[in-house]
Amino acid sequence: MIKWEFNPEAYNPDRFELVPPGKYRVRIEDAEETASKSGYPMIKMRLKVSGYNGSVWHYMGFMNDSPDHQRMTNDNLGRIFDSFGLAPGDLNLEHWRGKVGAAGIKNEPDNKNNLRAVVSYFIQRAKQDELPAWQEHAVAKIEPENPIPF
Repeated sequence: MIKWEFNPEAYNPDRFELVPPGKYRVRIEDAEETASKSGYPMIKMRLKVSGYNGSVWHYMGFMNDSPDHQRMTNDNLGRIFDSFGLAPGDLNLEHWRGKVGAAGIKNEPDNKNNLRAVVSYFIQRAKQDELPAWQEHAVAKIEPENPIPF
């Protein structure tokens, strides 16, 4: 049995607010190689959104089974390289962490019909000048003593 003494004063229902649809600067907090449910190689990215707490996840699949899938994979990967200022072809995920780019965020229901923020598209680096500079969320500035690993 779990032993925990809940502290209602420490609960903040606004700590993880839903990011409204729009264009935002986003930062790659973590990226890891994994596999999709279909077995394709995939990069799972955890992104922070400027001014908000919480995370948005993005999944970049590497499909190689047809010319159309290869073209889609290259286009999707090229958008990530461009948006975050990564060297084209750099798949060393250590180089990705901490990079700031920009994305269009939309809200869609998850499998329990709760709205969640997701990346709709990445914004080209040349078109990011109109966005405000990166801003940390006030709660995000506080580093936990024992952060939960990704």
